[in-house]
Amino acid sequence: MPFDASSQKTAQFVAYVCTDQGAAVARTVVERTGGDNAALHGGGLSGAARLCADTPVAQVLLTEIGSIPVDMACECVTEIRRTGADVIVLGEQTDINTYRALRKAGALEYFTFPVSADDILSVQRDEPVEVAAAPAAPTLSPSIAIVGSNGGVGASLLAQNLAFYASDPKGANTRTALLDADLMFGSQAIDLDRDETPGLFEALKAPDRVDNTFMGATMDHFSDHLSIYSHQIRVGQDARSYEAGMPRLFAALRTEFDAVVTDLPRNALMQNPDLAEHIDALVLVVPAGFSGVNAASRLVERLKVQAPALRILPVLSELRRDAALTRKDVATTVGHDVVATLPRSDAGLLRAHRAARPFVESQPRSPYATAVRAIWKAANTKAKPDSPAARPSLVKRIFG
Repeated sequence: MPFDASSQKTAQFVAYVCTDQGAAVARTVVERTGGDNAALHGGGLSGAARLCADTPVAQVLLTEIGSIPVDMACECVTEIRRTGADVIVLGEQTDINTYRALRKAGALEYFTFPVSADDILSVQRDEPVEVAAAPAAPTLSPSIAIVGSNGGVGASLLAQNLAFYASDPKGANTRTALLDADLMFGSQAIDLDRDETPGLFEALKAPDRVDNTFMGATMDHFSDHLSIYSHQIRVGQDARSYEAGMPRLFAALRTEFDAVVTDLPRNALMQNPDLAEHIDALVLVVPAGFSGVNAASRLVERLKVQAPALRILPVLSELRRDAALTRKDVATTVGHDVVATLPRSDAGLLRAHRAARPFVESQPRSPYATAVRAIWKAANTKAKPDSPAARPSLVKRIFG
Protein backbone atom coordinates (compact mmCIF):
# COMPACT_ATOMS: atom_id res chain seq x y z
CA MET A 1 0.00 0.00 0.00
CA PRO A 2 1.30 3.57 -0.67
CA PHE A 3 2.12 5.81 2.28
CA ASP A 4 -0.82 8.03 3.26
CA ALA A 5 -0.28 10.81 5.79
CA SER A 6 -4.02 11.09 6.41
CA SER A 7 -4.41 7.47 7.45
CA GLN A 8 -3.99 6.15 10.95
CA LYS A 9 -2.06 3.30 9.35
CA THR A 10 0.53 5.73 7.93
CA ALA A 11 4.04 4.31 8.18
CA GLN A 12 6.28 6.34 10.47
CA PHE A 13 9.55 7.38 8.84
CA VAL A 14 12.99 7.84 10.36
CA ALA A 15 15.69 9.09 8.01
CA TYR A 16 19.46 8.50 8.02
CA VAL A 17 21.11 10.67 5.38
CA CYS A 18 24.59 11.95 4.56
CA THR A 19 24.14 14.72 1.93
CA ASP A 20 22.18 17.95 1.70
CA GLN A 21 19.96 16.70 -1.11
CA GLY A 22 19.24 13.57 0.88
CA ALA A 23 18.35 15.65 3.94
CA ALA A 24 16.05 17.91 1.89
CA VAL A 25 13.93 15.12 0.45
CA ALA A 26 13.91 13.23 3.76
CA ARG A 27 12.66 16.32 5.63
CA THR A 28 9.74 16.66 3.21
CA VAL A 29 8.82 12.99 3.54
CA VAL A 30 8.94 13.09 7.35
CA GLU A 31 6.84 16.26 7.53
CA ARG A 32 4.21 14.91 5.16
CA THR A 33 3.85 11.75 7.24
CA GLY A 34 3.34 13.63 10.50
CA GLY A 35 6.92 13.54 11.80
CA ASP A 36 9.34 16.28 12.83
CA ASN A 37 13.05 17.06 12.71
CA ALA A 38 13.72 14.58 15.52
CA ALA A 39 13.25 11.85 12.93
CA LEU A 40 16.18 13.14 10.83
CA HIS A 41 19.65 11.69 11.50
CA GLY A 42 23.04 11.62 9.88
CA GLY A 43 25.20 8.60 9.25
CA GLY A 44 23.49 7.27 6.16
CA LEU A 45 22.72 3.60 5.60
CA SER A 46 25.70 2.30 7.57
CA GLY A 47 24.76 4.46 10.55
CA ALA A 48 21.20 3.19 10.43
CA ALA A 49 22.45 -0.40 10.48
CA ARG A 50 24.62 0.28 13.54
CA LEU A 51 21.92 2.10 15.51
CA CYS A 52 18.92 -0.02 14.52
CA ALA A 53 20.36 -3.53 14.55
CA ASP A 54 18.44 -4.73 17.61
CA THR A 55 14.97 -3.18 17.45
CA PRO A 56 13.12 -1.25 14.75
CA VAL A 57 12.98 2.52 15.42
CA ALA A 58 10.27 3.02 12.81
CA GLN A 59 8.20 1.16 10.32
CA VAL A 60 10.29 2.54 7.47
CA LEU A 61 13.89 3.72 7.43
CA LEU A 62 14.72 6.19 4.67
CA THR A 63 18.46 5.85 4.18
CA GLU A 64 21.19 7.20 1.94
CA ILE A 65 23.86 4.87 0.61
CA GLY A 66 26.61 7.48 0.53
CA SER A 67 30.05 6.26 -0.50
CA ILE A 68 30.07 2.75 1.00
CA PRO A 69 30.54 -0.22 -1.39
CA VAL A 70 27.43 -1.92 -2.71
CA ASP A 71 28.16 -5.22 -0.96
CA MET A 72 28.43 -3.41 2.39
CA ALA A 73 25.22 -1.52 1.63
CA CYS A 74 23.47 -4.84 1.01
CA GLU A 75 24.68 -6.19 4.35
CA CYS A 76 23.34 -3.08 6.09
CA VAL A 77 19.94 -3.50 4.43
CA THR A 78 19.80 -7.14 5.50
CA GLU A 79 20.65 -6.24 9.10
CA ILE A 80 17.89 -3.62 9.26
CA ARG A 81 15.34 -5.95 7.66
CA ARG A 82 15.96 -8.49 10.42
CA THR A 83 14.36 -6.04 12.86
CA GLY A 84 11.16 -6.05 10.81
CA ALA A 85 11.51 -2.50 9.47
CA ASP A 86 11.29 -1.68 5.77
CA VAL A 87 14.23 0.10 4.11
CA ILE A 88 14.19 2.63 1.28
CA VAL A 89 17.62 3.53 -0.07
CA LEU A 90 18.65 6.74 -1.87
CA GLY A 91 21.90 7.14 -3.79
CA GLU A 92 23.89 8.46 -6.72
CA GLN A 93 24.55 5.05 -8.30
CA THR A 94 22.53 4.62 -11.49
CA ASP A 95 23.54 1.14 -12.64
CA ILE A 96 21.04 -1.70 -12.72
CA ASN A 97 23.32 -4.04 -10.76
CA THR A 98 23.19 -1.77 -7.70
CA TYR A 99 19.39 -1.65 -7.90
CA ARG A 100 19.09 -5.44 -8.19
CA ALA A 101 21.56 -6.11 -5.39
CA LEU A 102 19.80 -3.80 -2.93
CA ARG A 103 16.36 -5.18 -3.77
CA LYS A 104 17.64 -8.73 -3.40
CA ALA A 105 19.09 -7.81 0.01
CA GLY A 106 15.60 -6.74 1.11
CA ALA A 107 15.29 -3.05 0.27
CA LEU A 108 11.71 -1.95 -0.31
CA GLU A 109 12.94 0.37 -3.08
CA TYR A 110 16.06 2.11 -4.35
CA PHE A 111 15.92 5.62 -5.83
CA THR A 112 18.67 7.52 -7.59
CA PHE A 113 18.90 11.29 -7.19
CA PRO A 114 17.08 13.44 -8.04
CA VAL A 115 14.03 11.96 -6.30
CA SER A 116 10.89 13.63 -4.93
CA ALA A 117 8.87 13.01 -1.79
CA ASP A 118 5.95 11.98 -4.00
CA ASP A 119 8.08 9.22 -5.53
CA ILE A 120 9.00 7.88 -2.11
CA LEU A 121 5.48 8.10 -0.68
CA SER A 122 4.07 6.25 -3.68
CA VAL A 123 6.05 3.10 -2.88
CA GLN A 124 3.79 0.11 -2.34
CA ARG A 125 4.44 -1.61 0.96
CA ASP A 126 3.68 -5.30 1.26
CA GLU A 127 0.73 -6.03 3.50
CA PRO A 128 1.62 -8.42 6.34
CA VAL A 129 0.80 -11.94 5.29
CA GLU A 130 -0.71 -14.25 7.85
CA VAL A 131 0.83 -17.64 7.36
CA ALA A 132 -1.73 -20.35 7.87
CA ALA A 133 -0.72 -22.98 10.36
CA ALA A 134 0.30 -26.22 8.75
CA PRO A 135 -2.47 -28.81 9.01
CA ALA A 136 -1.90 -31.32 11.76
CA ALA A 137 -0.70 -34.71 10.63
CA PRO A 138 -3.55 -37.23 10.59
CA THR A 139 -3.75 -39.48 13.63
CA LEU A 140 -2.95 -43.05 12.69
CA SER A 141 -4.97 -45.81 14.27
CA PRO A 142 -3.42 -48.95 15.82
CA SER A 143 -2.05 -51.39 13.25
CA ILE A 144 -1.77 -55.05 14.25
CA ALA A 145 -0.32 -57.69 11.94
CA ILE A 146 -0.71 -61.45 12.41
CA VAL A 147 2.11 -63.64 11.09
CA GLY A 148 2.51 -67.40 11.38
CA SER A 149 5.99 -68.83 11.86
CA ASN A 150 4.77 -71.80 9.78
CA GLY A 151 1.75 -72.64 7.68
CA GLY A 152 -1.26 -74.22 9.34
CA VAL A 153 -0.76 -72.72 12.80
CA GLY A 154 -3.95 -70.63 12.78
CA ALA A 155 -2.56 -67.18 11.93
CA SER A 156 -5.30 -66.37 9.40
CA LEU A 157 -7.93 -67.71 11.79
CA LEU A 158 -6.58 -65.47 14.54
CA ALA A 159 -6.53 -62.41 12.24
CA GLN A 160 -10.18 -63.02 11.35
CA ASN A 161 -11.29 -63.42 14.95
CA LEU A 162 -9.16 -60.55 16.26
CA ALA A 163 -10.66 -58.22 13.65
CA PHE A 164 -14.17 -59.37 14.53
CA TYR A 165 -13.54 -58.82 18.25
CA ALA A 166 -12.12 -55.36 17.54
CA SER A 167 -15.24 -54.40 15.59
CA ASP A 168 -17.88 -56.15 17.70
CA PRO A 169 -20.06 -53.80 19.80
CA LYS A 170 -19.70 -56.40 22.59
CA GLY A 171 -15.93 -56.34 22.13
CA ALA A 172 -13.67 -53.36 21.45
CA ASN A 173 -16.39 -51.71 19.31
CA THR A 174 -14.03 -49.95 16.87
CA ARG A 175 -14.34 -49.35 13.13
CA THR A 176 -11.92 -51.99 11.90
CA ALA A 177 -10.31 -52.90 8.60
CA LEU A 178 -9.25 -56.51 8.00
CA LEU A 179 -6.54 -56.54 5.34
CA ASP A 180 -5.68 -59.90 3.77
CA ALA A 181 -2.12 -59.22 2.61
CA ASP A 182 -1.60 -62.73 1.23
CA LEU A 183 -2.10 -61.84 -2.43
CA MET A 184 -1.28 -65.36 -3.62
CA PHE A 185 -3.44 -67.54 -1.37
CA GLY A 186 -5.34 -65.17 0.92
CA SER A 187 -8.59 -66.79 2.06
CA GLN A 188 -10.33 -64.35 4.39
CA ALA A 189 -13.15 -63.61 1.95
CA ILE A 190 -13.55 -67.30 1.08
CA ASP A 191 -13.57 -68.47 4.72
CA LEU A 192 -16.28 -65.95 5.56
CA ASP A 193 -18.27 -66.71 2.38
CA ARG A 194 -17.92 -63.13 1.17
CA ASP A 195 -17.29 -61.72 -2.28
CA GLU A 196 -13.64 -61.11 -3.06
CA THR A 197 -12.59 -57.48 -3.42
CA PRO A 198 -10.72 -56.84 -6.70
CA GLY A 199 -10.62 -53.20 -5.63
CA LEU A 200 -7.74 -54.22 -3.36
CA PHE A 201 -5.48 -54.54 -6.40
CA GLU A 202 -6.69 -51.19 -7.73
CA ALA A 203 -5.79 -49.66 -4.38
CA LEU A 204 -2.33 -51.25 -4.44
CA LYS A 205 -1.67 -50.04 -7.98
CA ALA A 206 -2.77 -46.46 -7.26
CA PRO A 207 -2.67 -45.97 -3.46
CA ASP A 208 -2.74 -42.18 -3.82
CA ARG A 209 -6.35 -42.31 -5.00
CA VAL A 210 -7.51 -44.31 -1.98
CA ASP A 211 -9.86 -42.23 0.14
CA ASN A 212 -13.05 -42.71 2.12
CA THR A 213 -15.22 -42.90 -1.00
CA PHE A 214 -12.90 -45.37 -2.74
CA MET A 215 -12.73 -47.68 0.27
CA GLY A 216 -16.47 -47.50 0.76
CA ALA A 217 -17.00 -48.64 -2.82
CA THR A 218 -14.31 -51.34 -3.02
CA MET A 219 -14.19 -53.02 0.41
CA ASP A 220 -16.56 -55.77 1.54
CA HIS A 221 -18.54 -54.56 4.54
CA PHE A 222 -18.95 -57.59 6.78
CA SER A 223 -20.77 -55.51 9.39
CA ASP A 224 -21.31 -51.88 10.31
CA HIS A 225 -17.88 -51.79 11.97
CA LEU A 226 -15.86 -54.36 9.99
CA SER A 227 -14.69 -53.93 6.38
CA ILE A 228 -12.49 -56.38 4.48
CA TYR A 229 -9.96 -56.29 1.66
CA SER A 230 -9.27 -59.83 0.38
CA HIS A 231 -8.47 -60.93 -3.17
CA GLN A 232 -6.25 -63.57 -4.75
CA ILE A 233 -3.88 -62.95 -7.63
CA ARG A 234 -5.00 -64.14 -11.05
CA VAL A 235 -3.03 -65.78 -13.84
CA GLY A 236 -0.82 -63.21 -15.55
CA GLN A 237 -0.68 -60.87 -12.55
CA ASP A 238 2.55 -60.25 -10.63
CA ALA A 239 2.05 -60.23 -6.86
CA ARG A 240 5.35 -58.42 -6.21
CA SER A 241 4.30 -55.44 -8.31
CA TYR A 242 1.14 -55.07 -6.21
CA GLU A 243 2.94 -55.56 -2.89
CA ALA A 244 4.96 -52.40 -3.59
CA GLY A 245 1.83 -50.34 -2.89
CA MET A 246 1.13 -52.00 0.46
CA PRO A 247 2.89 -49.40 2.70
CA ARG A 248 0.82 -46.50 1.34
CA LEU A 249 -2.37 -48.55 1.58
CA PHE A 250 -1.60 -49.09 5.26
CA ALA A 251 -1.40 -45.33 5.74
CA ALA A 252 -4.78 -44.79 4.05
CA LEU A 253 -6.49 -47.51 6.08
CA ARG A 254 -5.03 -46.25 9.36
CA THR A 255 -6.35 -42.77 8.63
CA GLU A 256 -9.88 -43.95 7.83
CA PHE A 257 -10.40 -46.75 10.38
CA ASP A 258 -10.01 -46.93 14.15
CA ALA A 259 -7.98 -50.14 13.91
CA VAL A 260 -6.30 -52.16 11.17
CA VAL A 261 -5.76 -55.92 11.49
CA THR A 262 -3.60 -57.52 8.81
CA ASP A 263 -3.29 -61.18 7.88
CA LEU A 264 0.36 -60.93 6.81
CA PRO A 265 2.31 -63.84 5.28
CA ARG A 266 5.86 -64.06 6.57
CA ASN A 267 7.37 -63.96 3.06
CA ALA A 268 5.68 -60.62 2.36
CA LEU A 269 7.17 -59.19 5.56
CA MET A 270 10.65 -60.49 4.77
CA GLN A 271 10.60 -59.28 1.16
CA ASN A 272 9.13 -55.88 2.09
CA PRO A 273 10.79 -54.82 5.38
CA ASP A 274 9.34 -51.31 4.98
CA LEU A 275 5.98 -52.78 6.00
CA ALA A 276 7.24 -52.95 9.58
CA GLU A 277 7.14 -49.15 9.77
CA HIS A 278 3.34 -49.33 9.43
CA ILE A 279 2.82 -51.97 12.11
CA ASP A 280 2.49 -51.16 15.81
CA ALA A 281 2.42 -54.76 17.03
CA LEU A 282 3.36 -57.99 15.26
CA VAL A 283 1.52 -61.02 16.64
CA LEU A 284 3.72 -64.03 15.87
CA VAL A 285 1.80 -67.31 15.99
CA VAL A 286 4.12 -70.18 16.94
CA PRO A 287 3.27 -73.91 17.18
CA ALA A 288 4.60 -75.99 20.07
CA GLY A 289 7.03 -77.89 17.83
CA PHE A 290 10.75 -77.76 17.11
CA SER A 291 10.50 -76.63 13.49
CA GLY A 292 7.97 -73.93 14.32
CA VAL A 293 10.00 -72.53 17.20
CA ASN A 294 13.13 -72.62 15.07
CA ALA A 295 11.38 -70.68 12.29
CA ALA A 296 10.01 -68.17 14.80
CA SER A 297 13.44 -67.66 16.34
CA ARG A 298 15.01 -67.01 12.93
CA LEU A 299 12.21 -64.61 12.02
CA VAL A 300 12.67 -62.65 15.25
CA GLU A 301 16.44 -62.42 14.74
CA ARG A 302 15.95 -61.02 11.26
CA LEU A 303 13.36 -58.51 12.44
CA LYS A 304 15.78 -57.27 15.10
CA VAL A 305 18.01 -56.12 12.25
CA GLN A 306 15.35 -54.93 9.80
CA ALA A 307 12.90 -53.37 12.28
CA PRO A 308 14.45 -53.09 15.76
CA ALA A 309 11.59 -50.91 17.07
CA LEU A 310 8.85 -53.36 16.10
CA ARG A 311 6.90 -54.84 19.03
CA ILE A 312 6.73 -58.62 18.68
CA LEU A 313 4.03 -60.53 20.60
CA PRO A 314 4.49 -64.32 20.40
CA VAL A 315 1.35 -66.43 20.69
CA LEU A 316 1.56 -70.17 21.31
CA SER A 317 -0.77 -72.17 19.06
CA GLU A 318 -2.06 -75.57 20.14
CA LEU A 319 -4.34 -75.89 17.11
CA ARG A 320 -2.21 -78.68 15.68
CA ARG A 321 -0.56 -81.56 17.52
CA ASP A 322 3.17 -81.11 17.79
CA ALA A 323 6.05 -81.71 20.20
CA ALA A 324 4.10 -80.08 23.05
CA LEU A 325 6.87 -77.65 23.99
CA THR A 326 5.98 -75.53 26.98
CA ARG A 327 5.07 -71.87 26.89
CA LYS A 328 8.22 -71.12 28.87
CA ASP A 329 10.44 -72.96 26.37
CA VAL A 330 8.92 -71.04 23.47
CA ALA A 331 9.31 -67.69 25.23
CA THR A 332 12.93 -68.36 26.13
CA THR A 333 13.84 -69.46 22.62
CA VAL A 334 12.25 -66.57 20.73
CA GLY A 335 13.35 -64.03 23.34
CA HIS A 336 9.89 -62.59 24.09
CA ASP A 337 7.19 -63.45 26.60
CA VAL A 338 4.27 -65.40 25.15
CA VAL A 339 1.18 -63.22 25.53
CA ALA A 340 -1.47 -65.93 25.05
CA THR A 341 -2.09 -69.55 24.12
CA LEU A 342 -4.61 -70.52 21.45
CA PRO A 343 -6.17 -73.79 22.70
CA ARG A 344 -7.49 -76.60 20.55
CA SER A 345 -11.20 -76.10 19.94
CA ASP A 346 -11.99 -78.67 17.26
CA ALA A 347 -15.76 -78.95 17.66
CA GLY A 348 -16.39 -75.21 17.97
CA LEU A 349 -14.06 -74.35 15.11
CA LEU A 350 -15.74 -76.94 12.90
CA ARG A 351 -19.14 -75.36 13.48
CA ALA A 352 -17.77 -71.85 12.90
CA HIS A 353 -16.08 -72.90 9.64
CA ARG A 354 -19.24 -74.53 8.34
CA ALA A 355 -21.26 -71.43 9.19
CA ALA A 356 -18.57 -69.17 7.64
CA ARG A 357 -18.60 -67.03 10.77
CA PRO A 358 -15.87 -65.98 13.24
CA PHE A 359 -15.43 -68.45 16.09
CA VAL A 360 -15.54 -65.73 18.79
CA GLU A 361 -18.99 -64.71 17.54
CA SER A 362 -20.57 -68.08 18.32
CA GLN A 363 -18.37 -68.89 21.34
CA PRO A 364 -17.61 -65.54 23.03
CA ARG A 365 -16.85 -67.21 26.39
CA SER A 366 -14.66 -70.00 25.08
CA PRO A 367 -10.97 -70.30 26.04
CA TYR A 368 -10.11 -69.34 22.46
CA ALA A 369 -12.15 -66.11 22.75
CA THR A 370 -10.42 -65.39 26.07
CA ALA A 371 -7.07 -65.70 24.31
CA VAL A 372 -8.21 -63.35 21.54
CA ARG A 373 -9.17 -60.72 24.11
CA ALA A 374 -5.78 -61.09 25.81
CA ILE A 375 -3.99 -60.65 22.47
CA TRP A 376 -6.00 -57.52 21.67
CA LYS A 377 -5.17 -56.06 25.07
CA ALA A 378 -1.46 -56.86 24.70
CA ALA A 379 -1.34 -55.37 21.20
CA ASN A 380 -2.82 -52.11 22.47
CA THR A 381 -0.66 -51.89 25.60
CA LYS A 382 2.91 -50.64 25.80
CA ALA A 383 5.37 -53.49 25.95
CA LYS A 384 7.05 -54.36 29.24
CA PRO A 385 10.76 -55.19 29.42
CA ASP A 386 11.43 -58.84 28.70
CA SER A 387 12.48 -60.97 31.67
CA PRO A 388 15.99 -62.42 31.28
CA ALA A 389 16.21 -66.19 31.10
CA ALA A 390 18.21 -67.82 33.88
CA ARG A 391 19.05 -70.98 31.97
CA PRO A 392 18.79 -71.94 28.27
CA SER A 393 15.89 -74.24 27.51
CA LEU A 394 16.07 -77.58 25.77
CA VAL A 395 15.04 -75.99 22.48
CA LYS A 396 17.65 -73.24 22.85
CA ARG A 397 20.35 -75.82 23.49
CA ILE A 398 19.28 -77.79 20.42
CA PHE A 399 19.23 -74.82 18.05
CA GLY A 400 22.04 -72.84 19.65
